Amino acid sequence: MAKSIRRSRGARRLDVMEIWQDPKRSWFVLIVGVLVRWRAEIFMVSVVVTGRIWLGHEVGGVIAWLIFGGVALVIVLVPHTRWFVYARFWCLVDRHRLRTCLRQARARTMNLDGALPFMLWARPTKTGERIWLWSRAGSSSGDIEEALEYIAPACFARDARLHKVRKLSTLFAVDVIRRDPLDKSTPIDSPLSQLGSLLGGRLPREDAEPITGATVTALPVKRPAEKPADRGKAVGDDLSDWID
Repeated sequence: MAKSIRRSRGARRLDVMEIWQDPKRSWFVLIVGVLVRWRAEIFMVSVVVTGRIWLGHEVGGVIAWLIFGGVALVIVLVPHTRWFVYARFWCLVDRHRLRTCLRQARARTMNLDGALPFMLWARPTKTGERIWLWSRAGSSSGDIEEALEYIAPACFARDARLHKVRKLSTLFAVDVIRRDPLDKSTPIDSPLSQLGSLLGGRLPREDAEPITGATVTALPVKRPAEKPADRGKAVGDDLSDWID
């Protein structure tokens, strides 16, 4: 009876050590991971709720909702703020969709412990979004490269590409291609045209010569003079070449 009790106590201690040796099974680490993944949403909800409560005490509930509605209307109408919110919104969506895709993809994206790469941060680009990842031991960027065909439809994008860092193979990024700047009906502004518009109002110097088209003069063709020995030769083949 004593031996069984000692074995059960030893088994419990071993289980506790195994839990803390494997971080993904710890409730503390799981909670921290959820807070890190949803940090942006938690921050925005906290700001909105805190601001609503504070304005409700200061000016009243109806005026507080009118202020929130006015701020939201300004964000939507102003192009710069609208683009800022739109770009950050897709960064949040891509992080969650990428994590779900890597778990459900047929390609191997986890290490043997079942851990995905760390998702550091996401930022908007001219073509979409770029999500930076940190690979864990037992995984590499090549595993993510095999799952690119699953990442694009999961993020509601047209394409997905892998960006590697030459100095550090552990750090890499996934580029979510959502739009093509060249695929537009309107021409793309060139910085040279802007520079020309700035310099267009300046007057040239007095000693500067105007730029005109170059005039091309045809040069006379000199033909070689005929030698006196060549004048008496008959035109055609020499018959002595054909007679043995």
